[in-house]
Amino acid sequence: MRQLLFIVVLLFLGNTEVWSQDHYDPKKTLSSEELFLKQGSSSRVIATPGQKYLVLDASPFIGGFHRYRFFPGDNIRFRMKNETIRFNETIASVDDTGFTFGVANEAVGRMDYQRILLEDVRLMKVSRRIPFISQAAPLLPLAGLIFIGADFFNKGVDNKRYTTDTGTLVIGGSLMVAGFICYKFTFASLKINSRNKLKVLETY
Repeated sequence: MRQLLFIVVLLFLGNTEVWSQDHYDPKKTLSSEELFLKQGSSSRVIATPGQKYLVLDASPFIGGFHRYRFFPGDNIRFRMKNETIRFNETIASVDDTGFTFGVANEAVGRMDYQRILLEDVRLMKVSRRIPFISQAAPLLPLAGLIFIGADFFNKGVDNKRYTTDTGTLVIGGSLMVAGFICYKFTFASLKINSRNKLKVLETY
């Protein structure tokens, strides 16, 4: 049992590059505009000062305040009021009261555009890269399955295969639950309300 737990720990900590961080170098400090660009996809459009973009100011019950920025070219996942459709679209443009995304109309071979008002957005799906927690989200469930599987397919103290015990299930299950919690911290669904506000700002 101890050997199995040791293997799981090695699997979890094996990728040293994931945990490593570069030493701070003042000469490499990025400007706020460069930080915005680095946070998302390379397709975002920031041409000149005055470029409008979406901002979600979130103050969840667990964790501190965080600001999520969405520029034209960024992907946005949301739901609208009184609808069950999950939108997963790329922002085409942003104006004072809403944003627009393109929808391919294959019937006529053209791109149609749909405008969404900010006041109609009910919920947004966001991701936040948290050191250790974000990396652990996919690794912990896998480690739990490997731990249980290794005990199930190998001979245990009873010298029998295809059996397991309560202790193994508890440890493996705990690893999977911990991974699910890390996933929820990394990928959150935020309701737009007085605590989580969606608005439009401009670059300057």
